Amino acid sequence: MPNTIRSDSYSESVKQGIHPLTTIPITSNRRAKTIDNINRRSIYYPSVNVLSTSTRSIGRSTMMTSSSTYPDFQIQRQSEKTNPKLLNPSLHIKPPREVSLRVKFIRLGEVITLEEKFYAEVVIEARWLYDPEAASWNPNLYVKNALGDIKQEVASELVDHLDEPIYTDKKKYDTIYVWEIRKVVGTFWEKLELNSFPADVQQLSLQIVTRRPIEECILVENRFQPSMVNREAFLAQQEWFLYENIETRSTITMEDFSFRPIRQSTYIVTCCVARRPGYFYWNVYLLIFLITLIALTAYGVAPEFPQNRLQITCTLLLTSIMFRWSVSRLLPPVSYLTLLDKYTLISLVFISLNAIWHSIIGFLIRRMDISKIIDYYVLIIFSIVFLVYHCIMIFSLYHALRRRQIMLESDRKYASKLAGLFETFVQGHHAVQHFKDRQNSSHTSLFV
Repeated sequence: MPNTIRSDSYSESVKQGIHPLTTIPITSNRRAKTIDNINRRSIYYPSVNVLSTSTRSIGRSTMMTSSSTYPDFQIQRQSEKTNPKLLNPSLHIKPPREVSLRVKFIRLGEVITLEEKFYAEVVIEARWLYDPEAASWNPNLYVKNALGDIKQEVASELVDHLDEPIYTDKKKYDTIYVWEIRKVVGTFWEKLELNSFPADVQQLSLQIVTRRPIEECILVENRFQPSMVNREAFLAQQEWFLYENIETRSTITMEDFSFRPIRQSTYIVTCCVARRPGYFYWNVYLLIFLITLIALTAYGVAPEFPQNRLQITCTLLLTSIMFRWSVSRLLPPVSYLTLLDKYTLISLVFISLNAIWHSIIGFLIRRMDISKIIDYYVLIIFSIVFLVYHCIMIFSLYHALRRRQIMLESDRKYASKLAGLFETFVQGHHAVQHFKDRQNSSHTSLFV
């Protein structure tokens, strides 16, 4: 019923012409509604002209208030407009300050291979130009690869180009340097490369970093006083050989532990040590060689008794495995095989293949009545394999030891470089001669 009433009223209104859809066109109706919406919104949002006028008046009142409250505001705005440094920012940017570094290894302690760290006492000498406008400026140096709490002692003074102290009350100086001496004592981390263990050469590095960004500070090498190491105070001389050569390089690292990562200058100084392999020659290589060689003696037992052969071979195999585990505890759990690992694993495979053959020949003789001459040929084959892989291991060991000869040559060049810095020829000649005598005396212990 309500629908019929609504339809009748609609039809009557259409007939009489009083319905709005019949009297007002669709376009004009939409336009009127749109204008009505705009007028309604204008109550809450004034027009553009009104808004601009009110904004200008508010801005003027704000400017008057700020100028009355802060009288230097207008003067500052005028100075900013007329300051040429703001128009060209490159005019007031200062170049980064160079800090020359020299590192002296006073004492090197034990190099712990299992934990990949070493103990050292180091003196870091930093030098930079003194700026009276920034007298308190400091590069804020620290050693990045230090482990735990380290002890530091820092002292600084003003010197001239001859490292003489500055006395400003006596005369004027053309160039003034800030000389900072930092003594660092502690344990440092170093990633060890153990591919050629036990004939490996390791690099012990210090990563010296400044907390200043690269735009403010750059760490460079001291060209007049190179870094050096005190070989006489090396505490691990029974296990390692310390070279006199020092390698330095400058690089850039990224500091990520900040809101905005910054680039920092890093100075890396490296001294090299070589492991003395004599202990491993006599206590590891020789024992594994004898165990593997004894595995060939099992062929002296008749092939009709494979149980006796297997008893000898399996005993040698278990002994090699236990010996292998005892040696592996000297090294960190690296994901690659060292030179000693390769030798021990090949020896284990060799003994295992012999054990497999002893079981096979016993089965063939009992069930197939095969000739015993085959066992003789297999012994010859295993003997040739034994000799071949030992020759390959000797060549690999010799190739690893070749790096030590290269390091000795670098030591000789570095000694000549240090001798050129002495004041007299006699001092330099004595320094080179002392190095040659030390090199000849340590040559045997270095390679054997």
